[in-house]
Amino acid sequence: MSPQGDPRGDHGALPPELPGFADFFTAEYPRVVHSLMRAGATFEEAEDATQDAMQELLRTWADCKSPAGWVRTAAWHAYCKKAERNRRRLVLESRTAQLAGSPPAARSEPDEHERVLEALRALPPRQGQVLALHLDGYSAQEIAALLGVKASTVRSNLRHAIAALRSSLENYEEEEGGSHVRKG
Repeated sequence: MSPQGDPRGDHGALPPELPGFADFFTAEYPRVVHSLMRAGATFEEAEDATQDAMQELLRTWADCKSPAGWVRTAAWHAYCKKAERNRRRLVLESRTAQLAGSPPAARSEPDEHERVLEALRALPPRQGQVLALHLDGYSAQEIAALLGVKASTVRSNLRHAIAALRSSLENYEEEEGGSHVRKG
């Protein structure tokens, strides 16, 4: 490691003790970003969380036994932490506006894409994570190994996530007076 603490050394190249990280990063970075987006993160939120997780992984690369699972879990935690901070900030801003007597900001009706994202964000964190990994093509056994839980727990979380999304989207259709036609 260079005296400045940068693992890339003085010239910007990765040192020999980090073989494979660049290939891993190139292959996994877009997958992790898309996985977080499937769980309800915006593109920017997913990128930020994935970058944070990759930086942490770089520090422990030589000792990491399961980098794909580790980076997904770390990115998920980073996303959830930031999403919770943003949620608290919005609640505080709303309370402040109410106390100041400001009328609530005019808000147009969300489109279908926004409704789906709202439904995804409303899922409990573990259900959102399992759903995102499932949509990435992982089996229940693989997800269980990545998250360190039983496959039956993964299947249960997936079943509950799908039921919650179905219910949320059906409620949306009912609220709209049946004006939305299901495709499929």
